[in-house]
Amino acid sequence: MRMVKLLRGLAHRLVLLASLTSIALSLWLLAVFAFFEETAEEFTIGLRPAQFYQELNDDDLDDTQRKNYAPIFGIAHNSGGAVAATLEALVYGADVIEVDVVSLDGRLYSAHLPPTPFPFIGVRAFRGPPLERIWTAAGRADVIKLDLKESSPEFRDLLFAFLERYRGSQQVLVATRNVPTLEALAARAPWVFRLLSVADEGTLSTLQSNPDLVTLIDGVTIYDPLVTTETAAWLTQLELFVAVWTVNDLDRTNELIEYGVDAITTDNLAIIALLSGQGQGESRLVRPDQQRPQGSSSPSATPSPQATNSAHANRILVRHTRRSTSTGR
Repeated sequence: MRMVKLLRGLAHRLVLLASLTSIALSLWLLAVFAFFEETAEEFTIGLRPAQFYQELNDDDLDDTQRKNYAPIFGIAHNSGGAVAATLEALVYGADVIEVDVVSLDGRLYSAHLPPTPFPFIGVRAFRGPPLERIWTAAGRADVIKLDLKESSPEFRDLLFAFLERYRGSQQVLVATRNVPTLEALAARAPWVFRLLSVADEGTLSTLQSNPDLVTLIDGVTIYDPLVTTETAAWLTQLELFVAVWTVNDLDRTNELIEYGVDAITTDNLAIIALLSGQGQGESRLVRPDQQRPQGSSSPSATPSPQATNSAHANRILVRHTRRSTSTGR
């Protein structure tokens, strides 16, 4: 009898503990949604892109200087976080729509972080756009850049299935800091361009000391404060594609272009417009061993005459003959 009472008492305590935990979690969620707008937004729609338009002091640029912007990719930072932001970036001439990619309940979504640390909440509350919706909206972009926020085997399987389904519909850059994912991309989706995400000195040092990693990748997407003249020179000497994030002012943009980088990732739509090629045409991604002399139908390591006149010769960014258009991009 005494044992039964003890068990009942323990059961009551466990029920009480579960109830209090549920109440505390509910109150926490209410507080988050009521007082922490950005966190709540992350939980439910994946955090809206921070796009803005700020006028540039570019009146003193002559035609020659403006032409220097044309070979540079303009990457609209996290513009794939919402369909409206994707379309707005394209209106301003974005070369690349950047999409942060996560998974939820067996499906890929656009979001900066996986939707909440509590999966059962995420399934019910998350309202971020599915990746295929953003992919469709970005159809006018020259390139789509997928910035992977996960690296589990299950996530990779979803990614490869998606890439295979949409193979050939778009040029694709895939960025990750996870080396096994880069290796899997090389084996299972060799048609995409592989970028190592370099967010800190440690990752940069690893790259500099690892020739096999350099061989594995097509380029890097690197945090702006890490980019010095020496770092840029080393990366470009290796014929790696170099995209820098996040750059929102013209002076730093000009400095990085002088360093020889290939792409600028920005929230500022005025910079996107400046880098858009002035409505003259499209960009193409070509690996060095795939470049062909003009008029040739077979691959050649020899760059085309146009490429040899460019600071970006033998790099994966090649801008082919430009389309003429009366309505811009």
